[in-house]
Amino acid sequence: MNTYDEQKIVQASIQKDRLAQKKLYEQHKIYLFSVCMRYAKSRTEAEDMLQDAFISIFKDLHKWSGSGVLRAWMRRVTVNAALMHIRKYRKIEFSNFEIDLIKHTKVTIDFSKIDLPNAVIRIIQQLPEPYQTVFNLRAIDEYSFKEISTKLDTNEATLRSYYLRARKKLKKVVEKELQK
Repeated sequence: MNTYDEQKIVQASIQKDRLAQKKLYEQHKIYLFSVCMRYAKSRTEAEDMLQDAFISIFKDLHKWSGSGVLRAWMRRVTVNAALMHIRKYRKIEFSNFEIDLIKHTKVTIDFSKIDLPNAVIRIIQQLPEPYQTVFNLRAIDEYSFKEISTKLDTNEATLRSYYLRARKKLKKVVEKELQK
């Protein structure tokens, strides 16, 4: 889709044109659902996050400047909607004690039979809070620790610790699965 078409769809969506909104939804739902899946613990939770994201997108679409990539703006809105959902329905607690990540959950993945992105998402989903959220924000969405600190209202040192622990555990799980 060229920029002109995108601008027309956005403008019509801002004017509450339901067909334009549906077209915008259809064009971006799969990509934004994949963003939600990384933050969710289940498909149902990801669907709820996506619904919240699109409500925010349509409400705030007039705030998109038009100068950046629409998909990138929508992704930021979706990440924020996912974080709001997590705050509302899951408790993110930062503690100083060490826990066994991916505890009591056996992650068995045959990388030869399924595609790698879905396998990685399933492994990330097994991380407990706040590891999953911190890992997604830093490793995949590329937020700085300062930005994450602001979003999660936690100091940067704590976030770095959680991120490193999550990376270490994910690396072990992937290496173990690849050796099978």
